[in-house]
Amino acid sequence: MKKTTILLLLCCLPAGGFAQTTGWRRTEILRLEDRWREAQHRNDKAAFDQLLSPDLTFIGTSGSFRNKNGFIASRNNSSIPRANTYTYSELSVRFYGDTAIVTGREETTGTGVTFQGRFTHVWAKRLGKWLLVAIQRTDITP
Repeated sequence: MKKTTILLLLCCLPAGGFAQTTGWRRTEILRLEDRWREAQHRNDKAAFDQLLSPDLTFIGTSGSFRNKNGFIASRNNSSIPRANTYTYSELSVRFYGDTAIVTGREETTGTGVTFQGRFTHVWAKRLGKWLLVAIQRTDITP
């Protein structure tokens, strides 16, 4: 009986540890997503520099393709900082090793800047730090 109990505990420990690790990583990514959302709403270029990978690829709703510098430069014309609100919903986080894929819905409100879309964000852990390496946005037509 004692051997069976010990074996059962040993078998269950790795699964429990994995679930805790995945839960902690999910919380970390969701916290980064919130920082990213806030940075866009405030047009915070310092935060962009901290959160975006040097080799970022961005595909906008029009199909535009930008690297990190092009993305940051394009924010001067973005409607997101002019919006009353900028929110995320329907977030899903999946992990593949040191890569996290986040999909969700985004929405802005405000006169002349109302927008709804879906996005995919790809985060990669490099040298112990999560960086946003790819962004893709798609409009939701009303």
